[in-house]
Parts: sequence; structure tokens; C-alpha cells
Amino acid sequence: MKKRLIALLLTTAMVVTGLVGCTTKEPTTDNKTTEETEKETGDTFKVGITIQSLENSYWAGVFGEVETLLKEKGWDYTILACNDSSATQIQQIENFVTNEVDLIMVHPSDPNAIEDYLKAAMDAGIKVMCWDDKMTNTDLNWVLDNTELGYTIGKEAANFINDHYSADKKAEVAIMNYPQTPILLERETGILSALEEIAKDKYEIVAQQPAIDAQAALSNMETILQANPDCKIVCSIGAGGDIGANEAFMTATGGKIPDDMGIFSADATQQQLEAIVNGEASRASVGFEGSNKKTAEAVVDLYEKLLNGETFDEQNLVRPLLVIDAENAEEYLADYK
Repeated sequence: MKKRLIALLLTTAMVVTGLVGCTTKEPTTDNKTTEETEKETGDTFKVGITIQSLENSYWAGVFGEVETLLKEKGWDYTILACNDSSATQIQQIENFVTNEVDLIMVHPSDPNAIEDYLKAAMDAGIKVMCWDDKMTNTDLNWVLDNTELGYTIGKEAANFINDHYSADKKAEVAIMNYPQTPILLERETGILSALEEIAKDKYEIVAQQPAIDAQAALSNMETILQANPDCKIVCSIGAGGDIGANEAFMTATGGKIPDDMGIFSADATQQQLEAIVNGEASRASVGFEGSNKKTAEAVVDLYEKLLNGETFDEQNLVRPLLVIDAENAEEYLADYK
């Protein structure tokens, strides 16, 4: 199981390393340069994107699809990961401004650290969009209610606990978190609130470990199981914790997942949905638009609206939440094919 996971992650890493590039249209047959023609038609743009990490399965999947869409449009683009470093992200933003991009999209490592740099970008006439945080110096923030998202994850887990455990037979629960990122701390808080409200006295939290990527989650879950062999419930703030914990459970059980074992998470990536469909430990994942492809289409549509001068009634555009479980996973998995 470990080899299969690591091989997949290495493949993903190879793919996302290539997510930096630019495209141009085919030359026209008249004497005008491509640049002149593009300026006249107004149908091509230069976009700079900086996100927290591309090691995470969700981000790697979504931005692989974003890259495909930007290539199809013939836009120039650069997609970078700051690897959770504000200093790196600041440098990336400054480079985008220097290169006179038309739009910058940020997924912040630390929102407060980059506010002034985004203001400078807006002052330079660049459209600015933030993914995940309610920032000030942006044209649009594409956000989740992360407390509500966490609560939805926790609710699915709590209902499962109520079905399989009791006050006399408490569920041992592990939380895969990432508290150093404020929005993910909000997500964890929501998970804990739902567990306490819905499954009170029927569970015990035996571990809370950071796991933004699957490899860290796999290692942490193996350690948790050594100390707590009866731990059968995991709540994760994202795809990495789900995928890694599922691998650990599949190994520990020899692939024979008991009815009272389950993982509940966010992101609903292809690998998570496949695990649900295959009857593995992953039981439910809260998605947003439904698949990486649909999320990519939604965000690129927002890029286009901003670049074409459209305005929004609110600066903060809240994304929908969608619970995907055994009843509907095949439907949404089909969109990945």
C-alpha cells in the first residue's frame, strides 16, 4: 500500500513541477505581430498565480486542470507554489507586478503578510483575486465558510459514531489538522464542535496531528495506530489526511475495512472518491463544485469575469458545500474520467 501511495505522490510531484509556463496564440497570416493582434481582440491575458503548496493532492489536481484551461484559452500564465513561506510569496507577487501581469491570484500563506503587496499590485492596475481568505486589497475573495465546512465534516463523522459506538463503547478518534494556517484551524474547530454537539460522550480524541499532505498523514497515522490500535475514526481538514490515513488503515486491516472504521474529510479529490466507491476506509468527503475539473472551470471563469471588467455585488464570494459519500460518489467520480 505504501509503495502505491508514494508512487502516486511522486507522479503528482512530477506533474505539478511543470505547472509553470506560458502560451501564445499561433501567428496570424497578416503583418501584425501576435502581441498587437491580441491587444486588439482583447481575448488573451497574462495571469500570475501563487498558492501555498502543490504537494497537496487537492491543489495539484485543481491546478493541473486550471493549466489545461489556460492553455486552451491561449493565455500567458505562471503557476507557483510558495511552499508555505510568506517571504517567497511576497517575492512571487513582486515579480508578477514587475512582469506586468493582468491578474494575480493568491492562496495566502499568511494573508496579513501580503496585504501591502497586493495593494501595490492593484495600484499598478492589476486585478487581484484571493482564494480562501477574506482579504482587503483584492477585487474578489473566493472563500469557504471554514467553520461550517469543518462542522459538516464533523457532523458526518458524528452520525457515523452514533451508528456504531456508544457511551459504553467509545470511538477513538484521530484529527488530521494544520493549525498553523488560520482557515484550517477554523475548519478543525468546526469538526470538534460537531463531534461534541452530536456525538457527546460516545467518542474520545486520542490524537491531533498536522497533515497537509498524504505522506505526513500516513506516517502520523501509523504512529497513532501503534499507540492506539483501536483508533478507527479519523476526521481530516483536507485530502492529504484522508488519503494517508486510508493507506494506513488499509495496511493495518489487510484491506478488510470493518464496518465501524471511517475517515471523514474535505476536498473530494479523485483518489478520495475512488476510495469511497471501493469500500475503503474513506466514508465521506465534503467537496465544493463537485470535482477538480468543475472547480478549475469555476475559478477560470472568475478570472475571465474580472479581466473583462465585470464587478461583483460582494467582495467575498462564498463557495457551496457538497457532501459526497457512498450514495453519490460514483456520480461525481465520473466527472474525473
